[in-house]
Amino acid sequence: MKNSLNHAHSNLDWFVILCVFMFPVTFMTVRHGVHVSLFALALVAAYHFWSGKAPRIQFNYPIDTAILLTFAGLFLSVLLSQVFRGAIHFAAYDGPSRVLIAGIVFLLIRQLNISYIKVLSIAIPVGLICVFLSVQLNPGAYWGERYATYFVDPNTLGSQAFILGLLSFLMIGWAGKSMPLIALQVLGGLLGLYVSIGSGSRGGWLTAPFILLLISFLRFGDIANADQSQKQKIWLQTIAVCISIFFVSLMGFYFSEKLSTRIISGYFEILNWFTGANLETSAGTRLSMWKFSFQFANESLLFGYGEEKNMMQVLQNSPLNIAANETAINTMALTGPHSDILSKLLSAGFFGLGAYLSLLLVPFSIFWKYRNALDFNIKQAARIGLFYITGIFIAGLSNEQLSLKYLCTFYGLMIAVLLAQVLHKSSTVRINSDSSVS
Repeated sequence: MKNSLNHAHSNLDWFVILCVFMFPVTFMTVRHGVHVSLFALALVAAYHFWSGKAPRIQFNYPIDTAILLTFAGLFLSVLLSQVFRGAIHFAAYDGPSRVLIAGIVFLLIRQLNISYIKVLSIAIPVGLICVFLSVQLNPGAYWGERYATYFVDPNTLGSQAFILGLLSFLMIGWAGKSMPLIALQVLGGLLGLYVSIGSGSRGGWLTAPFILLLISFLRFGDIANADQSQKQKIWLQTIAVCISIFFVSLMGFYFSEKLSTRIISGYFEILNWFTGANLETSAGTRLSMWKFSFQFANESLLFGYGEEKNMMQVLQNSPLNIAANETAINTMALTGPHSDILSKLLSAGFFGLGAYLSLLLVPFSIFWKYRNALDFNIKQAARIGLFYITGIFIAGLSNEQLSLKYLCTFYGLMIAVLLAQVLHKSSTVRINSDSSVS
């Protein structure tokens, strides 16, 4: 973090750095720990807003309007759904309110001259190491043979650990050539992937090809825009990375029984569902839930069903409650539809789905705009934002990533911090379509 300390930090700066460092560390290791960073930053933001003390929170139209509406989208969609149905259920606002508060935090932390991406490049691998230790020191939290913590289920643990593990690898070398830091990032990345394999989260593993495809696309863009002296270096780096990833994946499949068994069984479970040979497998039940959920959503497409009702009763009273849907109904009533898209569609209807997609696409578009910024920190924050959102979306197709409070808080803070880096108020950012890899 040497480069981030080129100027004297105030007490406020150090407090924000501490909060930004701690939220990835406590995310999946301390129940409610991630909320401490959110509310601490929110209180500071409220104080500076009402007192008018420096740094004063400034509102830049129209970009801030779009960002705040994006962070408020889930909250507003739940409100609209409940008003239309005439049923107010305050618990439904828990997760959406966390995302909204993160939007307010963004307005404060954007004012500060802090290298957030360098803080995250240390905090994320440290957090993954803590997750690994938490799993190993508390084996009673396992779900059968699958890794879990005392408050994080295997699917969520595996998906989040896998995405953050990849990010840890992608951040290697950003904060300089410090060998201890590089070793920390490599260790954090490896342990993140190890925890993901132990959790058996196949939905999380599906993010890998999409993130790698995005990485390749950005690298090919870098090659096309680089000067002649840089092109060969970037080509060699890209080929080395692709070969390394292929080799590691192959070795993992060959040597890890958990990984190979889950992948092979997933293939046959999906095949048997499509042929009708067996509908009661893990993947088969999930596919049945998705099929039923789309049918069920059409009965209340605009405003959904809310979360205040007994879903078992609602589902059982549906004309779609037939023998073929029995397993899907029972599972969905207990665990939800196992999909962010279906979760938002069923709970808040079309407006909920629109709010969810906006929460992904609006930040993604901003990060995409700044993916080739000349400022190294801004460029890397933008690219990490692209990788992170891609991972959350793909993992969210088969397991909810933006439902529970701690998941909403973490996503909100990650996006707020990355946007704060990209849109720092004093940045004289130039978007260079001809920029090469730094």
